[in-house]
Amino acid sequence: MKYTLDLELLSVQEYKTLLKQQNLLPGRRILWQDIDENFAVFESRKIKTVAQLKKSLSTPAKIADIEVASGIPEEYLVILKREIGSLEQKPVPLSGFPSIGPSLVAKLGSAGLKTSKEYWETKQDLSDELFCLCDLVRINGVGPVAARAFYEAGYRSVYDVAAADAAVMLKKVSAVNEAQRYYKANLGLKDMQFCIDFAKLLRDMGV
Repeated sequence: MKYTLDLELLSVQEYKTLLKQQNLLPGRRILWQDIDENFAVFESRKIKTVAQLKKSLSTPAKIADIEVASGIPEEYLVILKREIGSLEQKPVPLSGFPSIGPSLVAKLGSAGLKTSKEYWETKQDLSDELFCLCDLVRINGVGPVAARAFYEAGYRSVYDVAAADAAVMLKKVSAVNEAQRYYKANLGLKDMQFCIDFAKLLRDMGV
């Protein structure tokens, strides 16, 4: 099993659907403009997976080639490259999880386990709280604090989130955060649905 999403297994059509449902930052909402036409261009260039799309945008020269051939603006392609880069969730330090004490962090660190990825790959035990938190931060956009709120709301794994209802999940997670004040962000229904959709991708790819 892989810690992050396998971009070789994610089709450009699946990614387009994910982008449409994502609550993008204001500076990245340009990606919604002409999205169907732009992604049709990628497929016409025999780009079938997100891994291939990432490679096709890997250098300024390649971006310029697509811009000239298709008319897709350079700005769009550059921002798309950045957004794709965020799909592969980076490991987080174990010390970043609320309620995980410094003594445990030090003990794990002495055993060579300092990040969520290292612990997740070693433990693989859903009865273990820290493993569950490490599993949850594999979801795009979910950091250690949000993972704590998800866990306390009853969502202990990627599989739990994948099976969730967005409205119910939002209510439960918001109630936990209102009580514990884990984060200041005002998460909405679209944020929950994106987490669910991303978790489904991880689940369906078996990662």
